Amino acid sequence: MNWQELKREADKLSVSDRLKLVESIVRSINHDVNPRPPIPEDIVERMTGLAKTRSD
Repeated sequence: MNWQELKREADKLSVSDRLKLVESIVRSINHDVNPRPPIPEDIVERMTGLAKTRSD
């Protein structure tokens, strides 16, 4: 699908669906521009078992 076809399809969407599409595009771009670095394996190992539940 080229840009013109995509725009025509987007124009058919409701306002709320177009806003959802914009939000999705912004999140996608943000993820590409600011990717999260992977968590080092040794940190994951140290964190194992740290989560506790309250026993009140």
